[in-house]
Amino acid sequence: MAPKIRHILFSASILLLSSCVTLTAGVPASDATGSSPSGEKITYVVVGGGTAGLAVAARLSENVDNLVIVIEAGADGFDNANIKNLTGPSIQALPGSSVDYNYHSMPLKFAANQVVNMTRGKVLGGSSAVNGALFTHPSKTDLDTWESDFGATGWNWNSLSAAIDSAENFTPTARLASTTSFHGSNGPIFVTQRTPTGDVWTKGVIPAVVASGGKESNDQSGGDPTGIWYSPKAMFPNSTRSYSANSYYLPNAGRANLQVHVNSTVSRIVWAQDKSKNGQMVATGVEYLDASGQNTTVSGDRVILSAGAFGTPQVLELSGVGNPDILNPLGISTVVNLPAVGENLSEQPTSRYIAALAPNISNAGVQLTLNFESARTLLNSTEWDKAHELIQTAPPGLSDTAHKALIRMFEGDAPLIEFMGFPNPANLVFLPILLHPMSRGSSHIVSTDAKQAPQFDLALLESPFDLYILAKATERARRFATQDTVKPFVAAELAPGLNITTQEQFEQFVKNSVGLSYHPLGTAAFGSVVDKDLRVNGTANVFVVDASIIPLQPAAHPSALIYGIGEQAAKVLKASPLSQDADTANTNNPPPSAGRHSHSRNFALFLGTFVFGIVSTIIW
Repeated sequence: MAPKIRHILFSASILLLSSCVTLTAGVPASDATGSSPSGEKITYVVVGGGTAGLAVAARLSENVDNLVIVIEAGADGFDNANIKNLTGPSIQALPGSSVDYNYHSMPLKFAANQVVNMTRGKVLGGSSAVNGALFTHPSKTDLDTWESDFGATGWNWNSLSAAIDSAENFTPTARLASTTSFHGSNGPIFVTQRTPTGDVWTKGVIPAVVASGGKESNDQSGGDPTGIWYSPKAMFPNSTRSYSANSYYLPNAGRANLQVHVNSTVSRIVWAQDKSKNGQMVATGVEYLDASGQNTTVSGDRVILSAGAFGTPQVLELSGVGNPDILNPLGISTVVNLPAVGENLSEQPTSRYIAALAPNISNAGVQLTLNFESARTLLNSTEWDKAHELIQTAPPGLSDTAHKALIRMFEGDAPLIEFMGFPNPANLVFLPILLHPMSRGSSHIVSTDAKQAPQFDLALLESPFDLYILAKATERARRFATQDTVKPFVAAELAPGLNITTQEQFEQFVKNSVGLSYHPLGTAAFGSVVDKDLRVNGTANVFVVDASIIPLQPAAHPSALIYGIGEQAAKVLKASPLSQDADTANTNNPPPSAGRHSHSRNFALFLGTFVFGIVSTIIW
């Protein structure tokens, strides 16, 4: 059946000059048409067609011997114009819409008992379809900690930065400094910057940061993000969103061995009746509710959970993997006693500084600035000593390993705060973001209904260290805005308000107005839930490939890292033969067709997008 015209028009509009490149980027012909050297055929069932899910699926399906089946709870979203459009009104229209899970937290008892909304993408592409599209590389310190402290051998700065480069197709921007060697140039995700509109950043904010003891960076992607820079975004040359659905999946939608089920919610992992010889539980596939609401089973040799920080622990717990004290009262038999599932939930809390712009001043556009600072830059010596004292006390839920790593990073002047500068027509907006929070929450199921949202406690600001640092960061944002270079651009402070002057008042302001970065992670982390090969402890062939494996928050917006996780995971899985999994039968049953994009439709969409893209490029 021919694809709907709106799908073709959508694909063409996002590709423009990049159409021909996008259709082949990162998919070498030899890989796409080749076969496994061992001739081994593997069926992968990927639960979640999000940021990492589609990345790992696209890479695994490069081998024609593999059958890769992706099961996504949301729709394909290709007819949603707000996804592709990165301007403010379009992005603001996505939360709470049909492409958002629209999760709500438990009351934040350490932050005025607020209930906050947690936007997560319920659509093909996951949160890469609804986020702000920032593409920032983490620091070297962050990633090396995975290997040195959490036992994730092979997961370090060298391997993960290379994996991120494999995902990235970076284009330098005229009049903006960058270091091309810090970036990938042949990946599926298009990444670029935009020359800022007006003088607010170049003549106001950046000189103010430098005058306040900070520094200017030429490129934050080389392992040390410290300083202020114009952040790259995952966008095509025409400033529309490049994300996993249109950059990893669409170019490869015609592959016969890549199948996508949309509007399908996984209810549980299906286990073999008997354990394998090594005593690990063996998955034979998953059950899911298809687009028509019927319960359907799909079989596979390996199950990859890529449902995110909330969805992945939810599927594990529904399948009997987790804490018996949570599972058994719901009538779920414990298959693997793994209490760490759903724990270690981490989110980067934010404060805010807002000033009204002066008359005739505008700060519109899509370009943002990010300013990363360590504790040494943020705090004076007395304040640093106070923060150092506070960080010695670990809040509940923070492991001893993570606690020691956070202390070491603090003392080693790793980036601790990010000041995000937003483009806004009417206001100057700084969002101070705590990059390495101490506080840890949890996310757990409260029902056996797969469509009922898990209950999660973010525990924001439970650690006095977190509150102290965010209050100091809010105070520092005011210092930026009151520098001589910024004064001509602003009229009046709107938040926190000039009546806020003491440390106690700043802390209360932070409690009352704390926000989210929408960067939840850590609920199936290295060292506690998965091993270095991403295998869930106590299982033979269930793997996790998403943000839930990340043990500590990185000094970055995590989408680039999550693409890198997908890329690195594909390499790990390709290098691991089935003999390393359980000694179990190879079922390889063909999946049902309900809810799946048909091959003819995928191939037609692939060709249509390609042809229309060439025409658009010529016209442009």
